[in-house]
Amino acid sequence: GWHGLHLHQVGDCSDLGVFKLSGGHVGKIEGGHGLLNPAGPEGGDVPNIWAAADGSAGYEAFSSWLSLSELADEDGAALSIHEARDDHMTQPIGGAGARVACAVIR
Repeated sequence: GWHGLHLHQVGDCSDLGVFKLSGGHVGKIEGGHGLLNPAGPEGGDVPNIWAAADGSAGYEAFSSWLSLSELADEDGAALSIHEARDDHMTQPIGGAGARVACAVIR
């Protein structure tokens, strides 16, 4: 099914199962989360990802709201997948629920 996908400020996924060490969204704007939000979006907002029942997924996206240098800074960044879809409006994470997967970006 559909899952929220966000880019987070810190490249640390070592707290397995919770993934909170990756920090908040890249380019966090208070009240600005969501691709459909007139007050946003944040740099870390990207479209949802679809995962098949066998766990496989493919994904390609483009964003003009952040730069590669923001992701590849001294502490890196993280890509976080949430348990449910992101509605791209609800604060602060679009109702996407817990972080269920995390990957470090360097």
